[in-house]
Amino acid sequence: MELAIGIINLIVTVTVIFSMAALLFRGREELSVKMCMACQGMAAIWSSSQIFVAMSQNGRQLSFCYAYGNIGVCLIGLFWLWFAILYCGRKLSGILMAATLISPIFHYIVMLTNPLHHLYYAEFTRTKITHGLLFYSNFAIIYVYVLIGAVLLFKGVSIRNMREESLAQKNKAQVLIVLAVLIPTMFSMVNILFGDRLRYDTNSIGFGISMALVLLATFKYQFMDLKRELIITNEKLLLETERNRIAQQVHDTAGHTLTMIQSYMKLAEVSVKNGKNDEAQEYLSEARVLTGNGIKELRESINMLRQGENCELVTKGVMQLANQVKEMEVEVTVKGEDSEKYSHLSKTMYDTIRELITNALKYSGASKMEIVLKFKPNSLEVTIADNGVGCEKISENNGIKGIRERIEKEKGKVRFMTAKGQGFLTRIEIPIK
Repeated sequence: MELAIGIINLIVTVTVIFSMAALLFRGREELSVKMCMACQGMAAIWSSSQIFVAMSQNGRQLSFCYAYGNIGVCLIGLFWLWFAILYCGRKLSGILMAATLISPIFHYIVMLTNPLHHLYYAEFTRTKITHGLLFYSNFAIIYVYVLIGAVLLFKGVSIRNMREESLAQKNKAQVLIVLAVLIPTMFSMVNILFGDRLRYDTNSIGFGISMALVLLATFKYQFMDLKRELIITNEKLLLETERNRIAQQVHDTAGHTLTMIQSYMKLAEVSVKNGKNDEAQEYLSEARVLTGNGIKELRESINMLRQGENCELVTKGVMQLANQVKEMEVEVTVKGEDSEKYSHLSKTMYDTIRELITNALKYSGASKMEIVLKFKPNSLEVTIADNGVGCEKISENNGIKGIRERIEKEKGKVRFMTAKGQGFLTRIEIPIK
């Protein structure tokens, strides 16, 4: 029996060390992986201590073996819990680490000082070892840590694998993680119930098997493929960013198109009342063209097509916008020379100035807007000012927020200034590399 347990512990120790080496050689730097390796290291210490116990020749050697083995005993549940917390994306704060460290440190000190009080081992000899009260309290806390970690890991598997893996893979990974908790628990129950009759601690075997199951779930079912998880997370972030971009594009296009159509309708209505049917027809024709362009832009946005990026000059898009506006005068002044050097900003400036024109037509009652484009060697500076009613406080709705996000995305700065009766002024500065 002793030989069999020794061989099993040797196999478990070698297996755990091999799995640690596999993680190490994969070059993983994530803290959760390091915690998993630490947990495996504790299992290796626990298992190897039982081999040394079998080889011990006297009471002093036996005491040293148990002192060595209890490092793994006291810390394995702690590292398991820390690993589970980190793997599931939760924060491992200093306060939490300190609080969970108290029990392992306390029980290890109690074990080392056992000859003074016999609270950890009621009896400790080469022929008989019986457990004391604090031995059981130590294992109770260890398995509280283990069970909490198991719940976190089970949920973590469920969340991660639902994204990419098939339902069958998800279920297999969940089963492995549950077994990784149940098996050492069963070994522990056997050890607690019959440990006084056995010379060797069988708990290490249970935890060794547990580590092997975790590694199987990791390598075969991507349980701990954190690099892959990062890719998935980045893909979701990019998708969300693209959705927001499309939503902003739809908002800007629809808002500008509808505002301009409303402006043309008002002008056409006035022309009809004044008997200028030809002029009204001209406004209606321009509204029809604008409607067609708006529908085209909306379709491109919905199909996630980026129109006009990095291809047209900044001034071309701005002049196009200015020529479309009929309800107020839009004056464009260009300082410096526009060139392909600035073309990557054409889309940004087109969308930004379009939104400012839309806001001016909808809210300001302005009769004139001035747009000044300054093309400098290391920057593009744009000033947009209208003579509208202004406002006491700027509310950053979707339009203003969208402008700020666009400019900041290009590493630029934007300022909005207004006062009641003083119009609305926007100043933009974007560096050019």
